[in-house]
Amino acid sequence: MNEFIAAGKPTAELDVILDNLAARGLGEFVKIDYNVIRGLAYYTGAVFEAFDKKGEFRAIAGGGRYDNLVKTISGGKVELPGLGFGMGAVVLTELLNARGVLPPFNARLDVFCLIEDEALRPASLKLIQDLRQAGLTVDYSFVPAKPDKQFKRALELNAAFTVKLERTSNGEFALKVKNLKTREERVVDTGNVPAFLLAGK
Repeated sequence: MNEFIAAGKPTAELDVILDNLAARGLGEFVKIDYNVIRGLAYYTGAVFEAFDKKGEFRAIAGGGRYDNLVKTISGGKVELPGLGFGMGAVVLTELLNARGVLPPFNARLDVFCLIEDEALRPASLKLIQDLRQAGLTVDYSFVPAKPDKQFKRALELNAAFTVKLERTSNGEFALKVKNLKTREERVVDTGNVPAFLLAGK
């Protein structure tokens, strides 16, 4: 089997690809490997994997040609050939780190919305949408989580503020806003919170 693979020759389709890459001065970056097999269920032509030039890491990306995939998933309504690939974020991060070119993570989150009462999730989501439409960057926990875990995540994301909806004894909403730098907490009217937060940026 190994001898059969080693004796493999490029198909006419693969020759065109190799000639194209060589003409663009990229031939030295390509190595033919007939051991690479990817997704036989939908790939219909050449497949590929991308590695760092030193070969120190596993594949960073892999993909290939698929002529029938769109036709299959559209129930035959759309016939569109394509080529695609998927990348490994973990491998790419390791590579950038090893080369000393990983950019520092210094993004700043404006607001982290704490959802401590799941009954208030719909109202909290509306608040999040309103804040985002006002131009603020907002994050929140997609799933139920303990308050201390949510607060820890807000700190990890370097959020400037946390906001939290609570239900008062008379059934109305109270919105608590905490400045994570000063740790000062205030109750702010829901209608005024975008302006309040934008002023505090």
